[in-house]
Amino acid sequence: MATTEILLSSATFIKSVTNISDNVAGKFLLPSLREAQEVGLRGIVGDCLLAKLKELAASDPQTHIRLIDEPENAPYKDLVDRAQYYLAFSTLVDLCNRVTYKVANFGVAKTSDEKAQAADWEDMTRQQFYYQAKADSACRDLQRWLLDNRAAFPELRGCDCDAIQANLRSAASCGLWLGGVRGKKLPGGGGCCR
Repeated sequence: MATTEILLSSATFIKSVTNISDNVAGKFLLPSLREAQEVGLRGIVGDCLLAKLKELAASDPQTHIRLIDEPENAPYKDLVDRAQYYLAFSTLVDLCNRVTYKVANFGVAKTSDEKAQAADWEDMTRQQFYYQAKADSACRDLQRWLLDNRAAFPELRGCDCDAIQANLRSAASCGLWLGGVRGKKLPGGGGCCR
């Protein structure tokens, strides 16, 4: 039996808050959204909290009511709402490459059209950088809010908080460590989630 995939954002929301065309195919948009959620957001909130968010966002098969909309789940709903812009911009970072280049039997093909001119590699990477900067900003806002409200999420105190601790303190998305001094214990240390 196949399980239903739960995405915490939607193509409709992403198209409404970004400058992507309404006719971008779900074949490209949904895998990019899935990657933004399952890789990017998972790195911020961890496995346990993401699983809880997805569980609450799913509709009950009998009542068709989403548990996340219940008053007792307000912190989780707030977290999902605050994650929307991060998910949207992270989706677009991946989407730029996905819609421009396709893998075919003869190799990698670049999409072009008679009436529209495809951006060159430099323009595409500039656009990706633009969206990545927006995603990093949204990520940092989400991290700050999550740290300020961590008491509302028991999943942050258990499961894999130690594994996501660095992701709750640094929103930089480059290959270099930009999180501060290494090898030194800072005052007030001992873990973000305790």
